[in-house]
Amino acid sequence: MGRFLWACYDGGGNMPYGLGVARALTRLGHSVVFAGRPEMTAKLRGTEFRAVELHQAYANADRYQDDPRGRTLAYLTSPAVAEELLTLAGSERPDAVVIDSNFGGALAAAPRFGVPTAVILHSFLRRTLPSWHEMMRHQSRTRTAQGFEPLPGLDELFGGRDLFMVNTIDGFDGAGERPWPNVRYGGPILEDDTQARPYDLPWPADDPTPLVLVSFTTDAIQNSVAKLQRALDALATLPVHVLATTGTVDPDRIVVPGNARVVAFATHGPVMRRASFVVNHAGYGTVMRALTHGIGVLCLTGEAEDQRVAAFDQPRTADFVVEHGVGLSLPGTAAVEDIRAAARRMLDDHAVRANARRLGELVRRSGGAEAAARRLAALADRVAAGT
Repeated sequence: MGRFLWACYDGGGNMPYGLGVARALTRLGHSVVFAGRPEMTAKLRGTEFRAVELHQAYANADRYQDDPRGRTLAYLTSPAVAEELLTLAGSERPDAVVIDSNFGGALAAAPRFGVPTAVILHSFLRRTLPSWHEMMRHQSRTRTAQGFEPLPGLDELFGGRDLFMVNTIDGFDGAGERPWPNVRYGGPILEDDTQARPYDLPWPADDPTPLVLVSFTTDAIQNSVAKLQRALDALATLPVHVLATTGTVDPDRIVVPGNARVVAFATHGPVMRRASFVVNHAGYGTVMRALTHGIGVLCLTGEAEDQRVAAFDQPRTADFVVEHGVGLSLPGTAAVEDIRAAARRMLDDHAVRANARRLGELVRRSGGAEAAARRLAALADRVAAGT
């Protein structure tokens, strides 16, 4: 069966989604090895997959210091990283290479791998396409400022690969045509973060008090202590129980109200089964998982303390939430009083849960991980067949 090399960017939710697809590939008899920066290898420790650390990940990081995402951009755009990936491919001899959509340097080097290559995107495409153009232009400008060759445009980086796999439902992705002939849609991938652990809620299962899950980004550069605190303060005077997962924010930095519990990571599925709604940064994975549990989302969109590093897809996911009547959206800087008023509306709006159940059934039926795995497996089959 096929061998896959996964050129990985582990920012935000990318790692859990990648694991979901990789596990689906192994169920089909294929093998997957991940390659990425040191943070990625740490996240995969203890999983069933081999992870190769790219030692050139930050080789040029000192040249990128003027950008707030300097180290990340050094990894995503430096030619040294792409060259190391090409050397790794020579020793691993994969049948196909999978490249995360953010990974501009690897995407530019894709024709040199000598095997079919696939771009994988773990959220919306049409809704976010203008921002993708700007992101890659920014990567290219940053790269040329360091004296490196510019990146090609999206027509080459995305449209020129053998497959562009979008892990969402086509009908969720707004109106319009597919921008390139290689685009294929599957469905959301529901996989837990590797750091998530079961958490025993302290409130009895038959307690009628509504439960609210508060969970923001696991991306350290976006996470905000202030936003977490405002969300908890807003919920403190409502008749609810609250579980907050803080991700990269140290729970000890939070003042915890009496109706709340705070933990760094927790497996969300069992909590969502009891929850009335979720307060979230409009993270694509959390929104889609909430739908499968028939609950809505109050989005405090992805603004960080430094607005330059806010994730562009989160406002578009919040647009989806509002358009489909599965929640509400506020700016990430919303005041406590505004968050509290929106939370009251979420508790009282039964239509939100009905809409969430309807869309959640579509998410479950889409079989996102399996759909992506089948598309990727077809690339490896082409190599095996000599075509």
